[in-house]
Amino acid sequence: MPQTAEAPSVSPGGLVTVAFLKARLDEGDDHLGIFMPLVFDVLSRLTAQSFATEEIQESIAANHGVAMPQQVVATLLKRATAKKYLSREAGRYYRNTARSFPPSHVSAEKAQIEEAQGRLAEALRSHAASRGLVVESTSAALDMLFRFLEAEQVVLLLGSKPRLGAVVDPSQRERAVIAEFVQDSVQNDPALLGVLRGMLEGLVLYHAAFLPDLSAASRRFKNLRVVFDSTLVRQALGYEGVAMRTVMRETIDVLKASGVQCLVFDKTIHEIQRILAMYEERLATARGRGTLRPVPMARYFLTQLYSPSDVREMSALLEHEIVASGFQILRAPNRIPEYTSGEQALAARLMDPTRKDELEPRVVHDIDCVAGILTLRRGYQSMTIEDAQAVFATASPLVIRNTRLWWEEDEHETGVEPVVNIRALTGLAWLKKPSLCSDFKVNELVALCKAALRPNQRTWDRFLKHLDSLEKSKKLSSDEVTAVLVSAMSDHLLKAIEFENDDPSDIDAVTLDEIVGRVTASYAADAKERMKAVTGEYEAKLAGMEERTRAAAERADTAERTAAEETRRRSMVIEGRARTWASRLVRAARWAVTILLVAGAFVLITGHPFHGGWVGIVVGLALGAFITLELVGILRHVSEWSASMETSLTRRFRDWLGGKV
Repeated sequence: MPQTAEAPSVSPGGLVTVAFLKARLDEGDDHLGIFMPLVFDVLSRLTAQSFATEEIQESIAANHGVAMPQQVVATLLKRATAKKYLSREAGRYYRNTARSFPPSHVSAEKAQIEEAQGRLAEALRSHAASRGLVVESTSAALDMLFRFLEAEQVVLLLGSKPRLGAVVDPSQRERAVIAEFVQDSVQNDPALLGVLRGMLEGLVLYHAAFLPDLSAASRRFKNLRVVFDSTLVRQALGYEGVAMRTVMRETIDVLKASGVQCLVFDKTIHEIQRILAMYEERLATARGRGTLRPVPMARYFLTQLYSPSDVREMSALLEHEIVASGFQILRAPNRIPEYTSGEQALAARLMDPTRKDELEPRVVHDIDCVAGILTLRRGYQSMTIEDAQAVFATASPLVIRNTRLWWEEDEHETGVEPVVNIRALTGLAWLKKPSLCSDFKVNELVALCKAALRPNQRTWDRFLKHLDSLEKSKKLSSDEVTAVLVSAMSDHLLKAIEFENDDPSDIDAVTLDEIVGRVTASYAADAKERMKAVTGEYEAKLAGMEERTRAAAERADTAERTAAEETRRRSMVIEGRARTWASRLVRAARWAVTILLVAGAFVLITGHPFHGGWVGIVVGLALGAFITLELVGILRHVSEWSASMETSLTRRFRDWLGGKV
């Protein structure tokens, strides 16, 4: 008895098939129709005149390398039956000898895709060899790339089944090699980038087949309010660099085009202001900078040489920049015990086990957001995300996992949890309108690759301890430690070591000394004097003693320090103007269309000749009801159109302003 495919499973050669599915969507097929050519292909290969659904399911897996849910295969066979290619009796399907199947071009198209993927795999093999990683064959390179994509896109869509446990995650070394390959080679090669895009987006489409309700894939969200986590908001503001800002900007575009309200609680603004205040304080001194945990935001601030006054100004402009990014600020609703009980159990799950502090600001903020979502829902439960009313979006795996465990095991609730993975939610939103942001999935992957190329937490902890020991032993001054900390070169060199050492504890002091030496040597001969000037300016700005004149050598430093923040603020100005102009134009157009439609409906109703008697009254009421319902439906389509148009105009204005401002 064949087993029903319960979860996505791609065997060798299956990446060609998923890329083939993406090509079908580009040609206009719907989310179910993209699989129809595979069904006709295997039907044409069968010699038997009759067959069951399970046989077609097995044949697709054998010939095309992908497992398919039995219910999807059954639906596709029903479509073929409706078109008279098949007939069905007693649970089995029979060929219609009077009608031939459509000519299959699957093999020819897949051969072209396979050739292109082979070129991508060979490029990966060459890059891996330059990094000392031997990849035996083209198929091995594709398998390594597939495992990387699956690991990085572990939750491709909300509601899809998890991948099978048999899939082996890539090693740290493999992840680093592929991430570097994507960032340095693929991103700048349109041909290779197109091949990777087909594979990545095809995987999303393939996972869509395992959604509980595939028909919902094209259905818009129904007044869904998504409250963003602090980290996501900071990424959208550019606090973690350009790559993450680009992804979050397009995330907002994709969600809005699908009918989602992108919200930020006022409590989250206070949380970000608290974090900025911490950075303002610690950036002022060498010792403070050394205590910053090497999270993406800290590394960005350090490598871009942000000063306390820069951070203070960011805090002052925070609300304005949040709105300019496309968010709406919402006051968190007051707690209602009927909907927000069980917070103590949630705190116990969310707190850091090493600290055991339920009042830790991060924990309090997450609990406040979850409570706000439950209050907004007011007890409403839904089995689909489209009708969930409100969710809290985050990218933290631990917050998602622990909140879900609390929801299911402590609260014994059912339906959509109050927390969602932002990438999975956006993947589902992208699936509803793939053509709107054609580069979204690739940009998301590039940002993930940049993150994968950062040294991990354990490596940085080891490096910071080594720097501290060098400073205590007087081998490095505090200014030289600052120079090493703020250098992006430190990140690259540490990651290079991780290429060869999966375990940071294996990195010895001699190796770390070599890194310190290379970083300090990369500075000019007057590095010590320049870093003293940097430190002096940090402290002067903190005390409010801005110098109006500087030496010529220091002016270059000032320009370097302020360039990143000026670029970020320029981007926020462009983003705010683009969204404002697009919103005003679309709102005006929507009102104009609405007025015309309402006026037209009124003319139709009043212009109809009504006859006397109860029959005339019934006919008149029926006509009025019919026209009103039609008007409501048309206005709903106008609303959907306006959301997509606003997103499209925002992108156009953004591109235009980028060359003007």
